[in-house]
Amino acid sequence: MQDKNYKFETLAVHAGQNADKETGAIVEPIYMTSTFAFTEDKMERWIAGTPKEGEIIYTYGRSRNPTQISLQKKLAALEKAEASLVTSSGMAAITLAILGYCKQGDHIISAQTVYGGTYGLLKNILPDMGINVTFVKSLTTESLEAAKRNNTKLVYFETVANPTLEIPEFDEIVGWAKKNSIKTVVDNTFTSPYLFRPVEWGIDTVVHSCTKYINGHGDVIGGAVVGKKEFCEGLRQKQYMDIGPVPAPINCYMMIRGLKTLHLRMERHCQNAKIFAERMSRHPKIEKVMYPGLENNEYYQHALKYFDGFGGMVSLVVKGGINEAKKVCFGLEIGKFAVSLGDLDTLVEIPAIMTHKDVPKEEREKMGIDDGMIRVSVGVENVEDLIADFEQALERI
Repeated sequence: MQDKNYKFETLAVHAGQNADKETGAIVEPIYMTSTFAFTEDKMERWIAGTPKEGEIIYTYGRSRNPTQISLQKKLAALEKAEASLVTSSGMAAITLAILGYCKQGDHIISAQTVYGGTYGLLKNILPDMGINVTFVKSLTTESLEAAKRNNTKLVYFETVANPTLEIPEFDEIVGWAKKNSIKTVVDNTFTSPYLFRPVEWGIDTVVHSCTKYINGHGDVIGGAVVGKKEFCEGLRQKQYMDIGPVPAPINCYMMIRGLKTLHLRMERHCQNAKIFAERMSRHPKIEKVMYPGLENNEYYQHALKYFDGFGGMVSLVVKGGINEAKKVCFGLEIGKFAVSLGDLDTLVEIPAIMTHKDVPKEEREKMGIDDGMIRVSVGVENVEDLIADFEQALERI
């Protein structure tokens, strides 16, 4: 599909895909193979590193696969980026992106509030590799300047903080980073490229847990690194090949299928979440509602400035702490008490005992994670049914 400045919806359906040359099938086949046979002339071109113009020489599934390439082209088109590299999980994508910029002796500045798995990587794994991390509560010019060291190579953050839903001032972060020749990596999972395209705002590299909104159906684990072609290809040739976090071709196909309806799903997620947040904010047993689409939310203006919608994630703090939060979650009939997000189904989780359970309590409190917080991934069900489900569950406390 040639680039004709198509709009998002058209790219979601068509980018990266072509009818099968052999049969004319509109849906390309899934290339379920681990290796690829050489012809003599193709091997010579591969050894010499001189492929024909536009030719991709496939060798082994740990390097690349035609189904994977289709997915990567579609993701890059939707993110308005040069290239992407898909991985076996979101954490694999985060790890690769960081290792693409940092080595032993380097320093990272990270937002204080990040996904629990990311926190574990930054707090425990990377220091063991000689990469040090400083966590900063609010990524302002002043706080970044205070945290900067001579060996600072990267600023890491999330478009919407998990699970407190804080939204940083991206212009300020990017401006400071470029002035100091420091790279930026952002996790765009919560917004998806339908609501926000970080590359357009000057951010160097984007990561996704494709398990979430990208796939959208709760049946695949996957991730992606998105950004400059040189960076993504460099990762593929080095870290990707040597570490091997490769998605299965069937998973790539399912993510392609999921992306075709991303715009349709995100519209309903956003619509439902806004109504849900407004109604929950008036409930007497809820202490606090965090949703950037509420006009009294601290990050409402940031969301208006950067995003094309307010997203499908809502966080609630119920009165009474963890035990009362459990009663609500176990009392739901429509909502499912489970980790993850971005599914068609409404999913709820308690960060203090689930996604952020390995984060010490004092660190969780610094992140703004209350014991009674429930993170709600609002699904595409009828919103009145969903609200009624939460209302009956809240009667248990």
